[in-house]
Amino acid sequence: MKKIFSYLLLALALPFMAACETDTDSNPILTEPESFQLNTPPYAQNNVIDLESASIVELTCTQPAYGFPAPTTYTVQVTLEEQFVEATEEAEANYVSLPSTYRSATLNVDAYELNEALLSLWEAAHPSADLPNTMAVLVRLKANITESDRGVCYSNPITLPQVHVYKPVQTLTLPESMFIVGAVNGDVWSTWFPFAKVTDTPGMFYAVIHCDANANFKIGPEANDWEQARTYDQLTFTPEAVSEAGACAGSDSGNSAVTNAGWYTFVVTTKIVGKEVKYTVDIRPAEIYLIGATLGGLWDFDDQGKCALSADELEWITPAATAAGEARMSVKVPEAEWWQSEFTLCDGVITHRENDSILNNWETDKGSNYSVKLTPGQKIRLNFAAGTGVVE
Repeated sequence: MKKIFSYLLLALALPFMAACETDTDSNPILTEPESFQLNTPPYAQNNVIDLESASIVELTCTQPAYGFPAPTTYTVQVTLEEQFVEATEEAEANYVSLPSTYRSATLNVDAYELNEALLSLWEAAHPSADLPNTMAVLVRLKANITESDRGVCYSNPITLPQVHVYKPVQTLTLPESMFIVGAVNGDVWSTWFPFAKVTDTPGMFYAVIHCDANANFKIGPEANDWEQARTYDQLTFTPEAVSEAGACAGSDSGNSAVTNAGWYTFVVTTKIVGKEVKYTVDIRPAEIYLIGATLGGLWDFDDQGKCALSADELEWITPAATAAGEARMSVKVPEAEWWQSEFTLCDGVITHRENDSILNNWETDKGSNYSVKLTPGQKIRLNFAAGTGVVE
């Protein structure tokens, strides 16, 4: 049975509750249908749908009978079973919803997304079996009134009897390096400042960067390569980057920007999603720490080892050593241990551990020129913009 709700509509926007139940042009009634028609593609019955060679798979449907021409969003759902089964407390749903949604009754479904969904369903059910040449796929659509939780209904399921699913050969790779260029570190778009790799975390990079207010910048995997530099729309900024640094679109087209001046730790995390490499950028107030034997064996981020800015805010100064030994230093990176973002001085140059194996200490594992020895009372002064440091 159809459920009838009365709403006042303004220019086909989201429905508002109506004061009466009369169906008029100014006060249409929203009918919440139980289902709507998804058509079986005419080519499907006697042809193989080859997802390896296709870019799209076209589906068509009739719009749900909402009682008026409401803007509608469609989500494609697929299963390899004979019917769709919803999730329970004991088991997950037996279907996958494709990530892209559509706002037309003619849906050009992304073949790569469809293949990824079917491949995941097959491998979950048959972890050690080879892919068959073709498989039968059950498809349905979920509809709702756009930007609303109203009008949710499901189409009839259709069967695509011969779908060729394949395992993609991964040609994309995560970047091996990362750089930032712009109005940062006292520079004006001339120097590409490098990030360091987070140890044992492929595709994740960090850098300590000073930004003036409203500093524009770009981030990219190669120095001096403007074509690969990511525009603002190609980056995803974390909520912390927005709230703490004021990350936003830059004043010039394609640039990103930091609204609030200060020293920040930029963390770029890359991930292969489908056919592209996605970039997520976290920006937080910089925190630098002295760790280890020179603080009496303090092997963690602790306020006792937290570095302070110099009076002119151009350099970072470690706390005074309380014991003699090799200095261990680290930039605090969210979700990382101290050793994953450790650095030292090599002949006065800030040198990050990255993926070097430091099992004992810098002197033993890398050499004496990588080892900074302190005596009680000594400090280290660090200039991240210049990439240098000195014991004082």
